[in-house]
This record gives sequence, C-alpha cells and structure tokens, in this order.
Amino acid sequence: MAPRGRARERVLEAALALFTERGVSGTSLQMIADRVGVSKASVYYQFQSKDDIALAVIRPAFEDIERVVRIAEVLPTDEARRSVAFSGLIELVVRHRHIAGVFYGDPAVDRLLEDHRNYKEAADRLADLLTGPGAGVMSRVAVSVLVAGIHYSAADPDLSDLDDSQLRVALLECSRRMVGTIGADPEAPSPRVGS
Repeated sequence: MAPRGRARERVLEAALALFTERGVSGTSLQMIADRVGVSKASVYYQFQSKDDIALAVIRPAFEDIERVVRIAEVLPTDEARRSVAFSGLIELVVRHRHIAGVFYGDPAVDRLLEDHRNYKEAADRLADLLTGPGAGVMSRVAVSVLVAGIHYSAADPDLSDLDDSQLRVALLECSRRMVGTIGADPEAPSPRVGS
C-alpha cells in the first residue's frame, strides 16, 4: 500500500476505534490525530472533515447495500425480493461486524446519511424491499425490530464468542421465522411519516 493509502487507513482505524468508544459526535478530529500520533493538519491532508472520515468508514457497507438492492430488485416476487434483502443484510452486517453497532442508530450518522443522497437512497430502497409494498403497521414494526436486532446482534458483547459463521446461521434462522409474519397484516397499509 502506498504511504498515503496507509496513512488514510491509519486515520480510518483510529476513527473507528474512537467512534466505537465515543460515538461520531463525541469524537473530534484532534482526538483522531492524537490516536494516530500525527498533527491535525496531517488528518486534514487525508480528509476534509470528520464527516468525510465517517463516510469513508461506512462506505464499504453501503457499497454492499447497493449490491444487495440491485440483486433483489430484479427478482420476480415480493417474497423473493424480501428473502434476498434479509439474507443480504445479514451477510453485510456480519461482514462489517466491527462497524455495525457503531453506526446503527447514531444520530450523527443518520444526519450524514440524510445529507448524502446516494447513501440515503440505498438505505430507503433496502427498507422498501424488506417491508414489501403496502406494508401495514405490524409489518413495518416487525421489520424495524428485526433490522435493529440484526445490527445489535453483530455488536452485542454477549455474542462476541460466536464466530461469523455461527452468527450468520443464527440470524438467518431468526429472520426466517420472523419474516413469515411480515406482510400478513390484516389491516390496511399505514402511511409512512413524511410521505
């Protein structure tokens, strides 16, 4: 790896460690520089802002989300699309286990994603695949619980003894059981907030 590439990697590694400890909003560029052992100017040489660092840390996960969405969207049935979306989500959460718990539900990251249209669109498209068309309140809540549980399970210290394969199998089985209840709402679809 070129020196600049290695320097970027060191910044990203330090940032991820600090984001894990303090959250994105509780981490400053100076803290990142101190953790790497360089000046703040050296960090600015690699990245324009802390937001750029946070986006760089989560970029691989969003590239995987986009890939899962592209695959799922071409499938012929809602059930097939939902199944591929859930299994793809589980795969990417397990693959990016080290960042899953750091960024899911962090208000600073939510704001960043709102400000970066391509990330927001990928997340919205995945959410639509997971709930399916015309989802009612029960389905939307079930999907929310399941997605939050998948993300939390990847970062849960009580599950750190599970290797990636064990976690993947368990999450796939849990989601398979829960997904059977999604889309079976007896009620009319509910409007999404902001729609």
